[in-house]
Amino acid sequence: MKIIKTYSEILNYLKEDKIVYEKAMSPEKIANLKRLKDSGDFKSILKILNDDINLILNKCRDLSYDDIGYSMNDDIITISYGKHIHTLLSILKDKIENYSTDDIDEKIFGGGWKDLFLEIEIDKKNLNKIDIINSLPNFMKNIGLGKKIYKKIIKDFGFISSFDGYEPSLDSSMVWESLANDKEIFTFTNDENIISFWYELNYETIIEKLSKFYKNKGFIQFDDDFLIKFNLNDKEMNNLI
Repeated sequence: MKIIKTYSEILNYLKEDKIVYEKAMSPEKIANLKRLKDSGDFKSILKILNDDINLILNKCRDLSYDDIGYSMNDDIITISYGKHIHTLLSILKDKIENYSTDDIDEKIFGGGWKDLFLEIEIDKKNLNKIDIINSLPNFMKNIGLGKKIYKKIIKDFGFISSFDGYEPSLDSSMVWESLANDKEIFTFTNDENIISFWYELNYETIIEKLSKFYKNKGFIQFDDDFLIKFNLNDKEMNNLI
């Protein structure tokens, strides 16, 4: 019996006995397996839709917050992202419906949402507290669009707030974090509650709203840029509110 001593001899032995294969399964075999075939079809559909998706993403990236369009009905703000993007979303939605697959819907839009408009509820009686009613489509997240939308609302309404009545989504938290680092926004926190003001809003209005925001004081964080602009320190600010 031959004794195999070296690593090279082991490899040669395995190859001779056809134990090692370069390919685990041929394309022909893969095509006959429904689960793997579905995966291939899924990738093919996404590839077909890729140009439409990239065009929408590029348009969204080029938007400034002042380009964001919306309409108002009672306390509901309906965001349209602009006429061009709305048209492109409509075309994409029609194409996706041709494939009639929930997997594609979930991958691109997420959570079953295929709304062409983002809807936000704003409670004017409660420091302009906002709640997102539906959501941005999955593929339109993490490109800075959420921040632009919030920033547009802050500029037009003067301020918005968020309270910890229920667990916030990660997407929402990421937008608020981005706003907290924006030089055109003054952001203050009270425990898990957040309020952000447009930097041009007058001082008296900001102090008035903050007095309501901090009615029940918790763990307080004041916006540094606000303190610097009005030559205040934490102690003085506490006395004002």
